[in-house]
Amino acid sequence: MPEVRIKAVFLDFDGTVYSHVTEGIPGSTIEAIRKLKEKGILVFLCSGRALPEMDDFDISELDPDGMILTNGLMAVDREKQIIYDLPCEGKLKERLIRIFNEKKIPVYFSTLDQMFINFVSDIVHHVQDAVSSGIPPVKEYEGETFYMASAFIDNEESYHEMMSLKDIAEITYWHEGAVDIVPKGISKPHGIDRVLKKYSIPLEASLAIGDGENDADMLRHCAIGIAMGNSCKEAKEAADYVTEDIDANGIWLALKHYEII
Repeated sequence: MPEVRIKAVFLDFDGTVYSHVTEGIPGSTIEAIRKLKEKGILVFLCSGRALPEMDDFDISELDPDGMILTNGLMAVDREKQIIYDLPCEGKLKERLIRIFNEKKIPVYFSTLDQMFINFVSDIVHHVQDAVSSGIPPVKEYEGETFYMASAFIDNEESYHEMMSLKDIAEITYWHEGAVDIVPKGISKPHGIDRVLKKYSIPLEASLAIGDGENDADMLRHCAIGIAMGNSCKEAKEAADYVTEDIDANGIWLALKHYEII
């Protein structure tokens, strides 16, 4: 297969770079990213996680050139300086605050420097344990500027409440019991385009790898989209190529397949 001229690689974090089975980053992934950087290819994490969450993980061996966070609402460079950010505003913000304050559905907000939740139930513990994350502190909403909301769904009522936002929001599952909510029209590709513009890289020179429902759009958007073997159906259907599972050297094998490393 001829070498593909890729200049920027966008990697989802959970289930793509970070394994929740081993609770770590596979050695083959670290080595693959090192080889990309040796070739002058920029590497960005592209995650639904918020900036404060990333401090809970040691990504020093990856040394990414930047991160797109909260499903495209923010991007930072390698020094974690903001490239752009899009706080939640308008009607969606009003409705999310109302849901948060009603305390019928567990919801957490992500700000620039913190995350907090309205209350904690069994589904919150279950989901957070599954993604190797702690429970955000419980507090009242006090007017903070926030970017993304995440809601925990364990019954039909909470499902319909969150889906009622679809006219003004993008809602994607990141676990069978949890969804992310961002403004309509915003997704990981929005962040990818902003980052590519900053670094003067054409979309035709981009590659994305992911495994979740919130990765499907970026797999379709980039010149090459690769789904992990452990991906959900939506990601696999959106991809140009499906590699092996994260714990079976999936990223390494995919980049070898395209002769990029």
